[in-house]
Amino acid sequence: MPRVEAPDIERDLLGRVIDALDTGLLALDEDRHIAAINDTLAKGWGVERAVVVGQPISAVFESETERWYIPVRGAEARATREVRGTVAEREVLMRYSATGLGDSGDILIRVEDLVDADTEEEVFRNTERLISLGELSARVAHEIRNPLTGVRTTVQFVASKLRAGDSRRDDLQDVLKELDRIEQIITDLLLFARPQAARPVPTDFREIVEKVLDILARRFMDGGIEVDVDLEADVPLVQVDPDMVQQVVLNLVINAIQAMPGGGVLRVTTGLRRTRYKKAYVDLTIADTGPGIPDEVKEKIFDPFYTTRSMGTGLGLSISLQIAREHGGNVTARNLAQGGAAFRFALPAMMVPEEVNGAPEVKPVEKAAERAEAKTETRTEAKASEPREAKASEPREAKAETREKVEEKA
Repeated sequence: MPRVEAPDIERDLLGRVIDALDTGLLALDEDRHIAAINDTLAKGWGVERAVVVGQPISAVFESETERWYIPVRGAEARATREVRGTVAEREVLMRYSATGLGDSGDILIRVEDLVDADTEEEVFRNTERLISLGELSARVAHEIRNPLTGVRTTVQFVASKLRAGDSRRDDLQDVLKELDRIEQIITDLLLFARPQAARPVPTDFREIVEKVLDILARRFMDGGIEVDVDLEADVPLVQVDPDMVQQVVLNLVINAIQAMPGGGVLRVTTGLRRTRYKKAYVDLTIADTGPGIPDEVKEKIFDPFYTTRSMGTGLGLSISLQIAREHGGNVTARNLAQGGAAFRFALPAMMVPEEVNGAPEVKPVEKAAERAEAKTETRTEAKASEPREAKASEPREAKAETREKVEEKA
């Protein structure tokens, strides 16, 4: 039966529809040459469509897995799979599904996501294996908390029976402080294992960052740390729980402070980032001038209970990553070429559809116009600058003890 060709106008419309999809599409013929590729995947791979069509798939996408494109039969036929490979001299991690096209031997591959192999998605996968560990942590925490309450009550009772000035009262106060520290570890364990439900609202990410910097103002001055702040004026809002996001920012900034015990420069920046798959994220980058992250611990820093500090719980970054994931975002870390480390906290930007030349276009939701321009300017804070000293010396000092407990989480 002869093949009926579609009218040119219908074919052109079909091609534009396929190119407009957020999903990457790739068609392979029976010889495993690229028969067709849509614009979304071509841009994601960083290749020219006209160049790769007709090429063997193995010559364009060099995979670590042989015959990764072969469809799976049975119940797993439509399941999403992962493959790592190199395309256009870039190592990527690709999530996809493959479907056979009838009896022709042709294959249609649907690419759902494509990221640089060593970035955030790797962290997502590594965190999945920690779920069972979180459940175990919750059980252990409850088993410890119950007898701990009895110990605290007994210590307080014994202390109340001693005369004022008795040196043993000081010893018992030290015991109570250590019990407080154990209690904080238990709280962190429960937060990691069973995080509180988020209550997201449209939020200006910059306001949270500025609040955290004000909270830690005195600590910057005491540690001889210069704070260089560059918060972009036109970043869109994010849909998050402000309290939970503040905890993440606080953890990351305190980590940076602890990485510079002899002082240094803390750089805090925000910006809007668009991915190849038309997604948009508001990024907060916190960079320090410390020694950086040793190669041998890079893969462990987000693991629960892993810490290089004698007084740390090893849960600060784990909880931060968990909170970011709950909001559809991520936390990643890398070493800087000039020295030091940078942590990036990414959150999905709130987007609204908008028509551009008759075609759908996605635009970020902007902050209301009444945002004061004075707050959007880049702030560079020199060591012990007068405005920052004034803020740090205000009644905020009265809350220092409460804040120290919050800081210990990191």
